[in-house]
Amino acid sequence: MQVLLVNARRSSYSGESISAPQLGLLSLAATLREGTFHDTKGTDVRFIDDQLFVLQRPLATPNEFLRGHHPDIVGIQVLTSSLKNGIKLGAESRRHHPNALVVYGGVGATPLARKLVEDGSADVVVKGEGEVTFSHLVHEYGNNGRKNLRKVRGIVFRDDDGTVVETPAAPQVMRLDKLPKPARDLADMQLYNQISRGRSGNLVTSRGCSYACAYCYSKHQWGVGQRRHSADRVIEEIRELVEVHGFDRIRIEDDDFVEDVPRMQELCRSIEKSGLQGKFEWEAKARPDLIDDDMARMLRDSGCFRLLVGVETLDWSLLKRLGRPVKVDVTERALSSLSKAGIGVQATLILGIPGETDEAMRSTITWLQSRLGDNRHDIVSPCFFVPFHHEVEKDMAKRVDFTLETDDSDCFTGHIPVTSSDAASIDELWKLYDDMTPTRRDGKYKRIAYLADLSTVQTRLGLLDGGAPQTKEPAALVPEVQ
Repeated sequence: MQVLLVNARRSSYSGESISAPQLGLLSLAATLREGTFHDTKGTDVRFIDDQLFVLQRPLATPNEFLRGHHPDIVGIQVLTSSLKNGIKLGAESRRHHPNALVVYGGVGATPLARKLVEDGSADVVVKGEGEVTFSHLVHEYGNNGRKNLRKVRGIVFRDDDGTVVETPAAPQVMRLDKLPKPARDLADMQLYNQISRGRSGNLVTSRGCSYACAYCYSKHQWGVGQRRHSADRVIEEIRELVEVHGFDRIRIEDDDFVEDVPRMQELCRSIEKSGLQGKFEWEAKARPDLIDDDMARMLRDSGCFRLLVGVETLDWSLLKRLGRPVKVDVTERALSSLSKAGIGVQATLILGIPGETDEAMRSTITWLQSRLGDNRHDIVSPCFFVPFHHEVEKDMAKRVDFTLETDDSDCFTGHIPVTSSDAASIDELWKLYDDMTPTRRDGKYKRIAYLADLSTVQTRLGLLDGGAPQTKEPAALVPEVQ
């Protein structure tokens, strides 16, 4: 049986930079090949990153990379902002491989699972965490076709009589070390390395978060609470990224790397003892609550060069209403500790939180810029509030009033405004967007992060002679690799 796993390209409003493969799909591939949860060992698994493909061939259509494959199952991973492109991929797959089962998964598919099956875009949608469910699906389909799909937990599909069926939720993988390492051999790691200039391998050491901020989709995808890999397993993956694939910078993708302080300390000590220290540097995400001088020194000693710290807004009463009651002095203490230790800060903030005024948003940006800049890795990384998941939209609507200005999922990237409130109109948010765009800066917001545009990335790949812009898409407010 051949399974083709495809990462759908994001919409153009996300920008075009990409520096690391989609680890969720590579984890699925590894579990299938090894038969971790069901009898799927030996499955012929292929991986295609449509986002990477479009960088090399901007005008190419999906059928070009579908050639040469003869899949029995096509699994398409989608975010909210890649949903429309994922649906196009599914249609192309059906046209070229009409007998293949088209399966969707990911954050963009889970909330719309029933709709995707009802309108015929998908044969099956895998909801939430995928390894156990997708492995069972491949096993059942390979042996019995559609006959026993009701046995597979965690899916939505259409039965033979036309009934749309939603099976009970699948169990989570509680012991993450049971998962094999992501099948990075299926990805073009050399090309990712080239795009990121050798500085952006990625790694997941835990899943989920024990907090439950109203604006975050994590709890809806992973559940509340954090599950973690052992330190030994983390070091194994770091060694592979450094010694096999040649990365000297690693980004840890966990929702909160420092949530469990003793475990964080164990990981730092393990890096120091591994013989890898000095061969790579790394960055991660952390809430400011637990960061102090001692933690910052330990992180820096083990090679941490930057932490992404969620600031979101300085309005404590608003944060409290949204389930994230972090006071300004706590954030200021964390920034000070990181600065003293020599760790850069990628300070994130959410623009357009319902109830926050334009003046307040600009005040937060100015406040951050006054406290960052001593370290060359300091950046301010804003995004606009987006209800990525329908459960997020419902949760937020219970707490604050807002208007959704568009239902075009291509716009749901966080890089452009899609909501407004009585406190800040959509016009005010677009004006703020314009003021932060690199080509329109007036010197006011010098530390705003931005994304390398398509032409810049293509130049790195040797696909363009120069760096002249080739697109007119909005600049994306996420960090260029530094």
